[in-house]
Amino acid sequence: MTRLVVGSLAVLVALLVPLPTSSATPTVTPTYHVEVIVFRNAGSREELGGAPPLRGAGEPDSPTGGPLVARYVGPLPASAWQLAGARERLTKAGYRVLAHAAWIQTPSSWGSRIGLPLDALGIRVPGLSGQFLLERGSLLHLGMNLRFVAEGAGVSELSEIRRIRFNERQYFDHPGLGVIALVSPGSR
Repeated sequence: MTRLVVGSLAVLVALLVPLPTSSATPTVTPTYHVEVIVFRNAGSREELGGAPPLRGAGEPDSPTGGPLVARYVGPLPASAWQLAGARERLTKAGYRVLAHAAWIQTPSSWGSRIGLPLDALGIRVPGLSGQFLLERGSLLHLGMNLRFVAEGAGVSELSEIRRIRFNERQYFDHPGLGVIALVSPGSR
């Protein structure tokens, strides 16, 4: 009889105590809306030798569980673009707009220096090559490695990464090449 009571009690306890759940809950990588304008000063005739180092890079964090790699999600609908006024002002001020694009992406891990190539973002401008980087650690960073080769005007390169805040225009400059960028949170 005692065995029957102990056995019944064990079954009752087993039914009342929840089973442990897996601690490996799937994490959802957030997406971000990125909009950029790449421009050149109409009078720029700069010649640079070699690619500059990525400015502001610092030491990469050691990511846990391997680095995340940025993933292009798709283009941002034109109705959501926010830099049209900036593009118009640049043109009126005599700058040559090389590209204006907007897309949705996930970030790479901070310090990975893994970006999305211009071609994958739909930016196809003769003479312009490189990538945009969006990295997330404890903070969000935006950067680029861009190179523009113009016949008779030399080579201009812009290579920089910096911490950014959501919905604030960022201006990356170099004597021959510039970028205005805006990053907004997407979905989680």
